[in-house]
Amino acid sequence: MSQQTLRDKLWLWGMRVNALQETGSYSAGEEWQNSTLTTEQAIQRTGITNVLMAGGLPLTRETLDSMPSAKRIIAKWTLHSHSPEKGNYLDYDGCIRALRGAKELAAADTRVEAFLIDDFSTGTIDAGVKPEHLAQLQFVNAAEFPHLPLCGTTYTMSLDRPELPALLPYFAMLLVPLWHADQIETIPAALDRVSELSGGKPMLLCLYFWDFGNGRPIPRDLMLRHLEVGEMMLREKRVIGLEFTGTCLMDQDWEANHVFYEWLEEKGDKPIS
Repeated sequence: MSQQTLRDKLWLWGMRVNALQETGSYSAGEEWQNSTLTTEQAIQRTGITNVLMAGGLPLTRETLDSMPSAKRIIAKWTLHSHSPEKGNYLDYDGCIRALRGAKELAAADTRVEAFLIDDFSTGTIDAGVKPEHLAQLQFVNAAEFPHLPLCGTTYTMSLDRPELPALLPYFAMLLVPLWHADQIETIPAALDRVSELSGGKPMLLCLYFWDFGNGRPIPRDLMLRHLEVGEMMLREKRVIGLEFTGTCLMDQDWEANHVFYEWLEEKGDKPIS
């Protein structure tokens, strides 16, 4: 295998054009402008060919065809749903249907290599998930071709939840997002804790272009620190990759984006083991 670069270890959170802006939650803010960037355009702009298929991108052949430059793809769904009447509730049948749909895609397109259960440590635990639900999901996954490694999103803010130790070992890999941007210095200890709880499962560290936890932009110096810590975790082999959320934010005129593109230009092609 040829020498890998830092760029090879990076992932995009692929989103439908303007997906977050159209929710209405952010579009009213003057910092948020409409986006025109497709996932394929984000790949072309960054050279990052690893994509987590999320953010309003349906698990369909058409979505895969819309990103021909992607080389590695992770499909995404949830194990819970939400309604005003019920709040968060388990949706096992919906997750199984999505998993089977992803497996069908993977049988025809080998770029699809895993299946992520998103917001697991927040909404899914709130919905009452038990180890037996994951065991059943794993049984179906292993019994039906092709097998897709299951991944779970585990937020750093959820690590003290008492349910976690019994649940994380069911996953093959974990996505660990930092929801509050000003807590970047907690990442090394948080990754150690996730490793301890999960039995040493590999992790992707998720970083954002917007401080969702505090509802504000990420200033230049703080975003640079995010990238420094992320690169350090990669080079120390504490994580297998860095994932950036998400593509409908990557054409915003934000300091965080400018820093990211400068960093990518400077560091992207540097070798990394």
